[in-house]
Amino acid sequence: MFADNWKISLRQVRRLLMLDIFGLSSLLLPGLLSSLTGGDGIFCLILGMAGGSLMLWLMQKNLQNAEGTYYDYMKDTVGQTIGDIFMIFYFLYFVTLCGFVLYQATLLVMTCLLPEGSYFWISVLLLLLAAYGTIRGIEGRARVYEIIFWFLGIPLLIMLFLALREVHTDYWTPVAASGVEMVVQKGIDVWIFLLPLAAVLFLKPFCRESEKLTLCGEGALIAVTLMNSLIYLILLGVFGKNTLGALKRPVITLMGMINLPGGFFTRQEVIMTAVWFFALFALMHTGVFQSTLILKELFHEPKNYYSMGISLFFAFFLGMAFFKNTVLLEVYESCQRWIVLPGMMGILLILLLAHRIRNGRREKKGGEETCGKSR
Repeated sequence: MFADNWKISLRQVRRLLMLDIFGLSSLLLPGLLSSLTGGDGIFCLILGMAGGSLMLWLMQKNLQNAEGTYYDYMKDTVGQTIGDIFMIFYFLYFVTLCGFVLYQATLLVMTCLLPEGSYFWISVLLLLLAAYGTIRGIEGRARVYEIIFWFLGIPLLIMLFLALREVHTDYWTPVAASGVEMVVQKGIDVWIFLLPLAAVLFLKPFCRESEKLTLCGEGALIAVTLMNSLIYLILLGVFGKNTLGALKRPVITLMGMINLPGGFFTRQEVIMTAVWFFALFALMHTGVFQSTLILKELFHEPKNYYSMGISLFFAFFLGMAFFKNTVLLEVYESCQRWIVLPGMMGILLILLLAHRIRNGRREKKGGEETCGKSR
């Protein structure tokens, strides 16, 4: 597990990142943006993309300075103790993300696929599958999700194309009628859904052309933003602002309303639910993989089975907590807004600044030594 003798391509990295940020954002963002007037949600999506691009730019600047892994770079730049604190922050982010996505994926299965299913056993099964995928390593994950990407992506595009005939463009108006404060707030919400791109920081040992990792992230970011914009405009044009805000999973509801030519299949929403199920599972798997990798490096564990066990335990505990007490969802949302997002950006800025100060001191010291020798 986590052996770097098999490296994934940039194309595979891009598709992994697209699945990571598409599923949860397309499922939940339309409802969050529906409080806006008309098509102003598009401005929020663009603003969120700008925030994601800024984060990727900072990630690129830091990765350019890293000779080894991201953890080694942090230790060399800010010291062992602070580097460990930063790693714990990333661990907590990925493991809580895994718990939240586990809750959303299990709820999706219970709502659309297995209404009589048990939350406990469904979540346990999903975590066992994620554990198996983690044991197989990133290469197996890349191969499986590359197949899933095309198998599910093409039907989704076909269904969205068929939904265009149901769109009422007058529902998109008025435009630019929302307050700037509202647009900024919702833009930050969009940005939060893009934070899983932080996984790029830890993929350097697993990628063939690691210097282009952030370009993959940028490509995934643009593609997902375009897809989410299309989905939002279609949903807004079909349901209108008020109805869209009342639906829990509007894109799933839309899939059940589309009439396929010939009427030969009447429950296509069940099949299309697989698009979001696998996308959510991909993100949940990312949470398990990244949190396990982080703990492995912190504990210097040779095999990382203990690290994976700890990550799975925390993810299950958090998912069950979200299911039993939905108030925690508001706490999670507040933490993402006020702690995780500033923390992500703060760490990248601190590392970049500390590296430049450190290099400046080295150059100054080197210059003084050269001057002393010349004398």
